[in-house]
Amino acid sequence: MKLLKVPHDNPKEVFAFYEPTPDIIELSDGVGSPYELIQKAIAHHFYADAVTFLAHGLPIRESIWWAAVCADKRDDWNDNERNAVTAAKSWVHSPDETTRRHAEEMAKLSTLNTGAGWASQAAFWSGGSMTEPSAPIVPPPPYLYAQAVAGCINLTAVLPDGAKAEERYELFLKIGLNLARGGNGEIEGE
Repeated sequence: MKLLKVPHDNPKEVFAFYEPTPDIIELSDGVGSPYELIQKAIAHHFYADAVTFLAHGLPIRESIWWAAVCADKRDDWNDNERNAVTAAKSWVHSPDETTRRHAEEMAKLSTLNTGAGWASQAAFWSGGSMTEPSAPIVPPPPYLYAQAVAGCINLTAVLPDGAKAEERYELFLKIGLNLARGGNGEIEGE
């Protein structure tokens, strides 16, 4: 299956954007497409590897939208965490400096102890400068946003105690694959 939003035909092209684990590298031998690798990782229960791979394979806005949609599936966020998820979604709809800086503030308020804060941190790391507005421009390293997306989804899946991790990972990867195929992340029945 072709993932329309993943502009790479070979999984190893995506590996160039981050440091993959030995497990996902080994799984990639003989795999012909990013979709096949994700399916193989899911079959081996290498969920975090599949999430990190797809976060780096998707374009910036789709990747951050994926994080926000997954985080939005939780109903146990406090107000600051809920605001962080909303800030990430706002940035996707209006990817400008105002919404990016707002996402930065929401990440600080919610902290990075849960997936919600990482969703807004991903939006902040989407571009621009990582320093204060009055300071010299220091752009985020390439694909730093994707690390935050992976952090968001992985933490949202496993915290607080891992009891619902597999169920959440399966849903979150369905959402990610829907986005990668050109969908909006909505999954029927969810």
